[in-house]
Amino acid sequence: MKTKRFIITALAAITIGLVSVSCEGLLKTDSKIVMFESENTLSESVDTVYSVLGIIQKMQVIADRTKLFGEVRGDLVSTTERANLDLIEIANFEVSKENKYNSISDYYAVINNCNYYLAHADTAYIKNGEKIFIKEYVAVLGFRAWTYLQLAEIYGKVPFVTEPITSGDMADVNKYPIYDIKAIAEALIDDLVPYVDQELPNYGELNGHQSKKFFIPVRLILGDLYLWAGRYADAAVCYHDYVSSLRQVLPTGTANITWNNTEYRDDQISDEYSTSFNSQNDNRQALCYIPMESQEYDGVISDLEEVYTSTEDNFYFPQLTYSNALGYLAGSQEFCYHSVTERNAHDTLFVSDEGIEFEDTLLNGDLRLYSVLRIEDIALDETEIGRYNDKEQRLLKIIPTRIWLYRLDHVYLRLAEALNRAGLPETAFCTLKYGLCEDNVLMYVSDEEQQFAAENGLSGLLEYDYELYPANYTYDPTKFRPGYTNTDSYNTIGIHSRGCGDATANTRFVLPVVDVTSEDYLNFADNATTISEEDMEKAYLIQKVEEMIVDEMALETCFEGYRFGDLIRISMHRGEAMGMPSDNAFLAKKVAGRDQASSALESKLMNSNNWYINEY
Repeated sequence: MKTKRFIITALAAITIGLVSVSCEGLLKTDSKIVMFESENTLSESVDTVYSVLGIIQKMQVIADRTKLFGEVRGDLVSTTERANLDLIEIANFEVSKENKYNSISDYYAVINNCNYYLAHADTAYIKNGEKIFIKEYVAVLGFRAWTYLQLAEIYGKVPFVTEPITSGDMADVNKYPIYDIKAIAEALIDDLVPYVDQELPNYGELNGHQSKKFFIPVRLILGDLYLWAGRYADAAVCYHDYVSSLRQVLPTGTANITWNNTEYRDDQISDEYSTSFNSQNDNRQALCYIPMESQEYDGVISDLEEVYTSTEDNFYFPQLTYSNALGYLAGSQEFCYHSVTERNAHDTLFVSDEGIEFEDTLLNGDLRLYSVLRIEDIALDETEIGRYNDKEQRLLKIIPTRIWLYRLDHVYLRLAEALNRAGLPETAFCTLKYGLCEDNVLMYVSDEEQQFAAENGLSGLLEYDYELYPANYTYDPTKFRPGYTNTDSYNTIGIHSRGCGDATANTRFVLPVVDVTSEDYLNFADNATTISEEDMEKAYLIQKVEEMIVDEMALETCFEGYRFGDLIRISMHRGEAMGMPSDNAFLAKKVAGRDQASSALESKLMNSNNWYINEY
């Protein structure tokens, strides 16, 4: 059998200058860009495997930096005294051309490979009655869309190129529009819509990986494109249909961290949450990821472990740790402990009411931060003192061979974000507090919101065909709701229960109350110039629920590289209410307060041009 290998030649130097200064030479090429052998039309089955794996190989190059740009620019991570200059530049929004993470050409290498494949793959080619390239074609559309979104999150407005650049005359930047992330999203949506139900490739197990997880489900990337484009109902439909198609009752109570009793000692914690990030347990949470090599000899390895964790190579000095803002947010949550006796008696208490002072401050409030980030003392001998850190930091979310692109709770939070902005804030809140299933929606979502959904073609977003109770359970609405995290009678919980005990029983974690006389509401009404007076109260509730979702995103997805993009997107949502492209103050205040309030950084980030890298 003849095989045609994917030829990865040296990527031409795609020199990107300051767009605001000059566009000349923006896509200048000095040699051939990554191409397929002999520029052939792809029409053999082996072309499929080699070409797609070649694109994944290029995605490995941008994996680490994408996650670092997404996290270090946000409000949840701080640089340590041992952080290198490149990370410090990212944190300070002062990235230089020499910064090792600043290589826009690596993103265009992925995009150009995708463009070449999409232009040359013979999607009409049929063998044994099957279009053998269609799965890979759709997978490559997803790769290109995801890469463009990351590119725009990092660099702002960028050249939008959908044809392969194979010669110098094609590299003239004047041939291509310059798009921001919203324009990119709108431009790519129509490419993916026809393939929403298309099955993706599966090459079986490759080097210890489930290859089916190399590919982004169409509904997920399409949901993201809709969300960035501000088409919230469409985004919600994509996420809703995806989680519904899994036929799983998730989030479930199988991966929480909770106190086993009311003595509140760290040895009484039951921690299944951290194990959900183990590479052996990725069937439930990891929906798709970039596979990384385990040793440099084989290709690109991830350095995130060296950045976030204590190793002998870095003398136990990590370069990044959690910020004061994240520590405060986690510590300020109310952990609600609920128990049920055999006689159906209920006891609810809050840890914060017990007057307990933990030696490890990460044990206060939400336990997810404690679960995934362990900081422990190290006993050093005399020869090690001064050379080695006496603390060890372990980040249990780091899996060096897997850089996650989507995981399940992350998708539920995107779904909540979309539901909220589509006009269903109570349903969105249900995701946080109770978990999504039809019984919960019917019980906790008001008749008014259900009617709004029906009148606006959104009633399908209230339907989640999950089995709520065991087969032998008979629901009695006159009794106290079952289903707390220390029982097995209820199999759907809200995401907040992951680390805060029983959110269902938590009387302090509630849907915000709209007080039209409050100063906060009056300020919102003064600024929301595009919203009618009759819609003002609902718009205010949407913003308050959105703020809860933003906090839940921080607690659930910290260190995973989504944060700064989330802040950009939420700022855009909030800007709509004020008739502006974005609410810059929202992002600026969040990031400037990551450790101690920095008026200089806040002032800088009030200009959205400073959110992005301007030196290429």
